[in-house]
Amino acid sequence: MAQIVVRANVVKGTFYQHFQTKMDLLVVLGRQDGAEQVRDLIERVRQGASALEALQKYYLVMAQWFEANAHIAQDVIISAIRLHDPDSSFPEYIAHDFTKLMLESAKEQGEVRTDIDINTQAIVIGGAFTLAVIDWCRHPETSQLQVQSTACFEVFLQGVQVLKKTKSHLKTRRSNDK
Repeated sequence: MAQIVVRANVVKGTFYQHFQTKMDLLVVLGRQDGAEQVRDLIERVRQGASALEALQKYYLVMAQWFEANAHIAQDVIISAIRLHDPDSSFPEYIAHDFTKLMLESAKEQGEVRTDIDINTQAIVIGGAFTLAVIDWCRHPETSQLQVQSTACFEVFLQGVQVLKKTKSHLKTRRSNDK
């Protein structure tokens, strides 16, 4: 911390007013670094791209970053959770806010169900991803986080995507009900 304060040319007290730990600083810098990519995804969705595909890409990019930085992944997750302000609305910087924005767009695009609150959906997918990262941190040799992230997202989608009922689907369902 002392080196950071000296190189930043700030008083230690000033630094600690903004960041409790080095991880907090890393989280803020990481959010700023990724903000341009997030703004690009938001713009693509505004131009008609699938919001669910953008959301999945976002989580895959995060999984790639965590895999590349496995030694600090769990600490970063914990700092990000601690730094989250539930009253904020910064989709460029906050995963939960971006997730809500994409799910709102997916709802408008007819890609997700309307009977489940968007905030609840965002909590579920964000929480599942967070737990996948933390579990993977404990045993990174067992699988790739990107694979776990994709599986997590697929399970989530099965629960929130709009079901397109076909005649064969209805026949199968009726025969199963007997």
